[in-house]
Amino acid sequence: MEARRNNRRQTRSKYIQLDTRKCEACWKCVETCPNDVIGTVNLPWHKHALIINSDNCSGCTKCIKACEFMAISKISSNDDTIINQKNPYDRFIINIGLLFTGFIAVYSGFLIQFSYHMGHRGEIDINRIVLNANYSGWTNIHKITITLLSVFMVFHTVQHWKWYKTIVKKNLVTKNIQVFILSTVFILVAITGFIPWTIDLTGNDQITRKIFLEIHDKLTIILLIFLILHVMKRLKWFTATLWRSKNKPKEMRP
Repeated sequence: MEARRNNRRQTRSKYIQLDTRKCEACWKCVETCPNDVIGTVNLPWHKHALIINSDNCSGCTKCIKACEFMAISKISSNDDTIINQKNPYDRFIINIGLLFTGFIAVYSGFLIQFSYHMGHRGEIDINRIVLNANYSGWTNIHKITITLLSVFMVFHTVQHWKWYKTIVKKNLVTKNIQVFILSTVFILVAITGFIPWTIDLTGNDQITRKIFLEIHDKLTIILLIFLILHVMKRLKWFTATLWRSKNKPKEMRP
């Protein structure tokens, strides 16, 4: 109980609250604060601001104005209720869903490409068994996980829609270019993946279908690279949220 109270004091004062998962460790809030309220965690693998002297906070909101990543926000009331208390855990579940379905989708996609398409000159042995499944089985797995991944991505985008709008409105796209490239590439991967399925179902031009599949495969490689970079950048949020979830009382868990 004491550990949870201390952790909470490191992320909020009477007037402000700090969202460490949004912190990009620019330290502008630390430099701006006139009362030495905010400190830093500056390990090579773990960097973010934290509140070290919550009692010194005067509510001047200079740190809020200095933060370009909306990691610090004003507490709307002085009661002891945490705003959107379940939100980090809802996001954690959706992010885990994205990672799991994304891994299966990429794995099954590459398996189909290397085991059935490459080097077969258009003649696919659909009865060949690879890891206890044939061509039809793996394509079904790939389609199901791509669909689930798209659903998780829609929820993820809805959860972060306000962030996207604020970043665009404040002309901070260049500072968050990695996230926007990842989002754009994912949309293109989804489109180039769903179009061949539609062509296959309607029996239209198979040459067009193969062209979209080739584009889809190449874009998937780019998506995988940016996804790995994105996860590595937010690894501290995953570990921090998991730790808080394990140490949170059972009746307060989602």
